[in-house]
Formats: sequence, structure tokens, C-alpha cells
Amino acid sequence: MTPFPSTPSQGLAPECRVLTRYLVGTEANAYVLEKYQAGHASLHTAYGASQTWFDGVLLTLARSVPFGPGLVDNYSRWFAPRSLVRHKLALLLAVLENSPDFCHHLTSASVGARWALMGGLMLAGFREGAILLIGVVVLGPLHLAAAMTRRKHR
Repeated sequence: MTPFPSTPSQGLAPECRVLTRYLVGTEANAYVLEKYQAGHASLHTAYGASQTWFDGVLLTLARSVPFGPGLVDNYSRWFAPRSLVRHKLALLLAVLENSPDFCHHLTSASVGARWALMGGLMLAGFREGAILLIGVVVLGPLHLAAAMTRRKHR
């Protein structure tokens, strides 16, 4: 599977659906799929020449494993912030933020007792820390190998 499929049937539509479920917890609609595809064309132009095999690993993991998007997002946030998957998530987040059906998922605030909100925030922090630790163990060696391979080819 290539990081830049040329048609939705090769991976963009399923990829968009998986990442949308990760970001907002629901299915992508036709508007989101269309705008993601359109934005993807410019993303391909801007990023295409600098992709690595590690980008392919991250995208494959994000697309195909149930917990993959969270693991890849968390790991790449700290250790590969310029990776292709981060650019794709930013693109999709911009599309979702401007979609009438999804903007409320991203702009609404949590309401409740202060202790409940703080407890939920602490639990989310522990969960994200555990996911990051798993990401370092699973993806760290691959990332290191990709960096070493890139150095050898310079």
C-alpha cells in the first residue's frame, strides 16, 4: 500500500473513514470524503517527494489496526511531527472543523462538576501516556532504522 493512493478505492475513502472515527467518533459523510480527497491532492504535491518508508509504516498501521490511529498519532506527535500521517490528520481536522455536520464535535466544551472533569482529564492523560509508551516500544526501533537507512543513502 502506497502512502499516496491515487483513487479513493485504493485507500483514501477507507483511510478518511478510519481517521474520522478516530478524531470525532463517527463516520465520515460525503462532504468530508470529497474535501479530504480534494485536499489530499495538494498534500501530495507538497509532501510527495519527502516521504519515507516509515511514513508508509505509520499509515498502514493507522489504516489497518483498530487502535492504530491513536497509537500512530500519539507517537508521531512527539517523535515524528513532520510525518505524512500528521499532515493527513491536520488536513482532515481542518475539513471536519469546517463541516457543518462535525464542527460541533470539535468546538463544544465538556460540562460537569470540576472534580469529574479533572478526573476525566487525569485518566485521559494516563491513557495517552500508556499509548505513547507502547508506541515507543513498537514504533521506536522502526523509526530508528528508517533514520539510519536515510543517513546511509545520503
